[in-house]
Amino acid sequence: MTTATLPAPATVRDAGPAAGTRVVLRRILRADRWFWLVWLVMLWVTIPATASAYRETITDDAAGREVAAGLATNPTMRAMLGPPYDLLHVGGFTSWRVGGFVAMMAAVMAGLGVIRATRADEEAGRTELLRAGSIGRHAPLLAALLVASGVCGLLALLVIVSMIGLGTPASGAVALGLGIGVTGVAFAGVGAVAAQLTASARTARGIAMGSVGAAYLLRAVADGTSEDAGMRWLGWLSPLEWSPYVRPYAGERWWVLALPIALAAGLIGFAFALEARRDHGAGLRPARPGPEHAAPALGSASALARRLDRGTAIWTLVGMGLFALVMGSMSNVFDSIAEDPTLADRFRRMGAGATDLTDAFYVAMIGILVVLFALIGISLVERLRREEESGRGELLLAGATSRSRVLSAFVLPALIVPIGVLILSGLLMALPAALRGDPQQLARIGGGAAAQAPGIALIVGLAVAVHGLAPRLRLLPWLVTGWSLVVNWIGAVLGFPQRVLDATPFAYLPRPPAEPMDWVPVVVESLLALGLLAAGWWGYARRDVT
Repeated sequence: MTTATLPAPATVRDAGPAAGTRVVLRRILRADRWFWLVWLVMLWVTIPATASAYRETITDDAAGREVAAGLATNPTMRAMLGPPYDLLHVGGFTSWRVGGFVAMMAAVMAGLGVIRATRADEEAGRTELLRAGSIGRHAPLLAALLVASGVCGLLALLVIVSMIGLGTPASGAVALGLGIGVTGVAFAGVGAVAAQLTASARTARGIAMGSVGAAYLLRAVADGTSEDAGMRWLGWLSPLEWSPYVRPYAGERWWVLALPIALAAGLIGFAFALEARRDHGAGLRPARPGPEHAAPALGSASALARRLDRGTAIWTLVGMGLFALVMGSMSNVFDSIAEDPTLADRFRRMGAGATDLTDAFYVAMIGILVVLFALIGISLVERLRREEESGRGELLLAGATSRSRVLSAFVLPALIVPIGVLILSGLLMALPAALRGDPQQLARIGGGAAAQAPGIALIVGLAVAVHGLAPRLRLLPWLVTGWSLVVNWIGAVLGFPQRVLDATPFAYLPRPPAEPMDWVPVVVESLLALGLLAAGWWGYARRDVT
């Protein structure tokens, strides 16, 4: 009698380091589908929306040509949006006005998406469950990079098709789409490397977003300086500048696309090499063991929240402070624009109708910064959710610490940090003008920034209410803030209907010094924010934190 035996199952060693990539790929697409879909749609629609409204900005007459010439030579607009090459045609204008912005946001999307599917899953223990089967060592990272690259490629394809559909030259549309797509893939490589360097997804996100911020600041400095200053070459060091340097619709330089492709290949290869050297669950540099006993100052939930938020607060303060100083130093270049009534009117629309063009610039910058700081506030509230998902939140509540104290420990920094940095950014933007002999700008611009604070409080309140009452809707605050960023960035210039411009938490707040101070909307939005915070507290005290 013979006994039949089953063949031994394939081990990870037998199957190879990329085994099971298809399984992990399907899991990422299932778990993160809304993350990628929302990003993809929002970035894509920005391009055709801008192109469709081109003639509302640059008219087909002598006045339109004067507007284009003024925009092309204004150093502040160059610093904000990048180098313009051809503003007299819809393709060149669209590439300049939102091409660089969409490329930067694609970089943010790809970097965060890769970290979300690698380091965050590994920190939460989900990757360990996957690797219990026949999943190779590199399969999660490879799958994450394939998803990120695929979404960036789909974004590029949508941009190309939509721009060709609007009647622009095919070569320019391809250059614009590919420039945006490969920029995203390059920063997917940044996210992949960041995920290997540290054991914390929070730190990895900070590294990736810090890289994006540094690249943008370097690009702004290079483009905002005059040719005589000899600093334009710095733009070649910024990966965010390579997409504009392809020159879509202005004599395409296809060879520039090799730069982000080479960077992506190098970073991705480096990430796989690092992953092969580190232990599962650890970063390349092992975490240092802490002291045997915590310091007395760390003996509370609020102390824990401050410790977790410290890095975000410091880097936000340093990065946005430098950006505000750079932008403020360019606020004295608007006298020449005032000579062109049409161009001056465009700037006033960006700055809430301010009569003085410098004031319009300050108001427009604050309108963009306040939305970015609101995003930081949401991310700080989200830290409580991540603590709960990791099981550490349950440990906090296992002692004598009440739920109200835990929630307040994480919510207060989410209010204080973005609002404080917003006001400080307003002061830093006004500092160059004060040093030039106009100290009153400190109070005017700092006060104008403070007037936008209820908008941040309202969005943070919405995030807290969602967390306490309906955690499944956690994307809602991100969607509201993302929409606000699109409206504040391009809405006024592209002539969006007033009802669309008003559909943000910041639309009804006064915008000094362009507008007189009006306390009614400030008080109303503050009360709404308090109501949302109270609703979140009530829900959090009653729901299951697991």
